[in-house]
Amino acid sequence: MWNFAFLYEEVYFYVVDYSRITGKLSGYLILDSNGDVPSFEDVKVPAYYLMLYNTLMHNTINGIGPQMKKGMSTYEKMYQLLEKNRDRIIKSNPQLKEQLDQMIEHNKEAAKRPEKIKEIYYNIGEMQRKVTRGSGYFDTNYLVRLQDEFGNYGTLMYTFGIGERALKGPYKELSQLLSTKGLGVPSKDKSIIKALIKAWLSTVETNLKKSMATFELDERGKKLSIDHQNIKQSLANNREEIAKRDFNKKILPLLRNPQ
Repeated sequence: MWNFAFLYEEVYFYVVDYSRITGKLSGYLILDSNGDVPSFEDVKVPAYYLMLYNTLMHNTINGIGPQMKKGMSTYEKMYQLLEKNRDRIIKSNPQLKEQLDQMIEHNKEAAKRPEKIKEIYYNIGEMQRKVTRGSGYFDTNYLVRLQDEFGNYGTLMYTFGIGERALKGPYKELSQLLSTKGLGVPSKDKSIIKALIKAWLSTVETNLKKSMATFELDERGKKLSIDHQNIKQSLANNREEIAKRDFNKKILPLLRNPQ
């Protein structure tokens, strides 16, 4: 039995999961506060929210956790070098000002990303402890707050990806101009900037495409709608649609409550 309950319409609902000898999950049984087994129809909503909570926690540990440990030293180095040579580059080629400022701002924010992710991770962890070590249950109001915090992570990562995608052309142009014109940048700095751009370009196509696909495509490979003026809500809507479809397809067949 899971070590927490879901409070819904003044009834606490609990999950008992069943596993085969191989360890593979074979089914779920939802119990009410009295230990009775409600009907299949009566537990569909509580079961959905119980699975949603469990999925969010799983994704926090396995998705958000590793991201906050990623080193961002290359972004920090790029930001420092571009900012250091900003005036020289603009003086040599004023048309680069907007793109250069975009690069500096993106790398500056990217360098801060692990700390922002860590804050989200610890916020979710604190919310989890209030359930597993405190009240022992959660309700829909709690889930709203939990999904909102989880949504901060998705928004941060997708916005970062948009910034990465937008820099592909400007980076290529900057690298070419550094090679042909120098742009007044000292030789050592120029070599490091070009090396950083080359390394970034060599991996960004595959890595970025894979990362952005988790936001822009559903599990069937169909394109999802994302309003760039309201990214957080768009991502939340898409997650909910996918979660409900997964629940109907994967979880409902495993529910052992009587129909």
